[in-house]
Amino acid sequence: MNATVSRGWLISVIVLAALLRLWAALALPPDFDEPVYVGAALDYARLIRQGDWMGVIDYPGNRQHPALSKLVYAGGALLLGESANQTTVLLVARLISALFGTLAVALLAFSAGPLAAGLLAVHTLTIKYTAQAYLEALPLALVVAAIGAWQHACQPATRHRRRWLWIGTMAWGLATAAKMSYTIVALPAMIMLALAALRVEITAQPQERRGLVWYALRLGEVAGLALLIFALANPTIWREPVTRLTTMAGFWTAYTHGSEVQVAGYPWYQPLIWIATAPAVEWHPEVFFFPGPDPWLTLLALIGLPAAWRNPQRRYLAVWFVSGLLILLWWPVKWPQYALTLVIPIALLAAPVLGRIVTWLRDLDEYWGWSEIMFLRPPRSAWIALALLVGFIAAVYGTALVMVTLGSIGWNAIAPGAGGLPPGAVYAIQPLRDGRVAIGSETGLVIWQAPAVSEDPPLWTRLPLGRVYALAETESGLWAASNRGLALVAADGSWEWQTPTLGGQRDLVVRTVVAGPDGTLWLGTSSGGAVRYADGRWQPLPQAARGGLALAIALDPAGTVWFGGLGVVSRYTPATGGWQHFDRADGFGGAGISAILVDHNGIVWVATLGEGLARWDGTRWEWLTTANRQLPAQTITTLLEPAPNELWVGAARPLTTGGFLLRYDGHTWRNFLPRDSGFTGAEPLALAVDQRRVLWIGTRADGVITYQLGR
Repeated sequence: MNATVSRGWLISVIVLAALLRLWAALALPPDFDEPVYVGAALDYARLIRQGDWMGVIDYPGNRQHPALSKLVYAGGALLLGESANQTTVLLVARLISALFGTLAVALLAFSAGPLAAGLLAVHTLTIKYTAQAYLEALPLALVVAAIGAWQHACQPATRHRRRWLWIGTMAWGLATAAKMSYTIVALPAMIMLALAALRVEITAQPQERRGLVWYALRLGEVAGLALLIFALANPTIWREPVTRLTTMAGFWTAYTHGSEVQVAGYPWYQPLIWIATAPAVEWHPEVFFFPGPDPWLTLLALIGLPAAWRNPQRRYLAVWFVSGLLILLWWPVKWPQYALTLVIPIALLAAPVLGRIVTWLRDLDEYWGWSEIMFLRPPRSAWIALALLVGFIAAVYGTALVMVTLGSIGWNAIAPGAGGLPPGAVYAIQPLRDGRVAIGSETGLVIWQAPAVSEDPPLWTRLPLGRVYALAETESGLWAASNRGLALVAADGSWEWQTPTLGGQRDLVVRTVVAGPDGTLWLGTSSGGAVRYADGRWQPLPQAARGGLALAIALDPAGTVWFGGLGVVSRYTPATGGWQHFDRADGFGGAGISAILVDHNGIVWVATLGEGLARWDGTRWEWLTTANRQLPAQTITTLLEPAPNELWVGAARPLTTGGFLLRYDGHTWRNFLPRDSGFTGAEPLALAVDQRRVLWIGTRADGVITYQLGR
């Protein structure tokens, strides 16, 4: 093969690897361990940004793995700056992973040829785990670099042989600092390669006598440099290295008998299944649109084992494959990504076998000429037309995929039944002053607390308070309005009923609760209007909503209080005790009211259950409906203004399940759809923003959805 053709194949293989990994990075759903590593990257980025280098060294999370890969992902988080969050860093970490996965293919192409690199490029299990925010891509690339350097050192004509040996050794140490399993599985083969390089050095200088002591000293130098690089690239062991390495070993001993391994229940021979099948294609058929070649590559590698063993220069591959497989069979943990420690010898063993098959078929074709008969030879114009068509389809589909992926940045979901979130509708969300988030649900109150270390699961507190409709926080604690009354929840999770007794009603249904800046509490009840709690006394307000069902309350910074009921809005001025009611005769519609909001300009927004969104500017009511094309639906469920000129609106779909999430900037509406955002299309029932500018969306059927707002 001439140099031009060879260069063309090299470029083609690298481009193919990059496209497949980029596609997978954009299209694959979040995987099991990705939040763990992304959380660690965010923690590292925060510590580095604060200049807390001791915090980086003593970071307590995820110590079972060295830190290098997570620090690389942290670099991506630092580049994002203030926009770094779990979702944006996940995407950037995936792109970094895809970059190193492609680099592994490129390095293999230059060291072993385009055929072996092409096999690595299309190996579907490798594509999956080198396109996700796992720890696999960086050590894979570094191991390929180490092999390539040591193979170069083994060539008799190589100049600066010792330099190549040290380059490979440093790559080996960095690979260990990225993920130790790669170096453990390949250790016997790497010792063989190092010895081969030393033997070539003796052959090149036969006048100098070398003995076992010389071999031992040189191997000691290689091991010492690799360990030094590993230590320098792993800040976790910069302090108390022996203790922390012992702790790491103890963790893995305990992990092999832990609940995750036991629940998975993989048999001892599971690694054979991972390399003999194409599990990634089965898991993600929407991503891997081509049959997985993984089992065929393993079969070709097995066929190539005897020839590799007979060749002294390739014997290390046979040792790598067999000893590595035995280690994986012995090791109790059988996760599929561990199979990637064998993918390099599989590709290098399979490539010569496949090359011989291709040569044999080419010889047959030259003799019989069957390709001339079986395959059509369309004109060049047909190939150009086909290329243009395929390119157009790929561009349209790829653009749509990129738009969906970018639109999903910042979104996360807590499914009902996941963690501590109970099934059923979420009616209220209240971010608390201590950083926790209270969630009022169909079956009670739950309080979410972020973990101290990102890899740990959130903490959940559940309180059986009935169906919780609304929440408000004061100095006294958290007030929960429910179908069982009014409860006051203390910071430690204890609670007691504080339901007021009005007119003999002991089982009062409290529909909403709002706290004023002065600590005054305003309640909306199922009948009899509203109640005010101030100075330790309950005061009934039967005029609110004209004495009927009070569904919504809003406080005007000027001191006015707005109440919404069934077809009526009431305005109360506490300073004068005056009331004003708005109903259909005053230009207000007759539907029930789900929410009231007074924005920073003093405009009153009223969400109705069937007649759209009403806006009061101080003189008249203006209606936004489907008729004037302002809204996609007229059943408005919730309102929120997290910042000036940023109105969020939740709406329900008519005559079907699901809903809409809208944002209004004072001029235009943005409708968040599943095709261009991470919003699922569920019906929003509650909106709130926490201290981190995260929008919490409580839904009727999809649990809680979160979205990181702009800084």
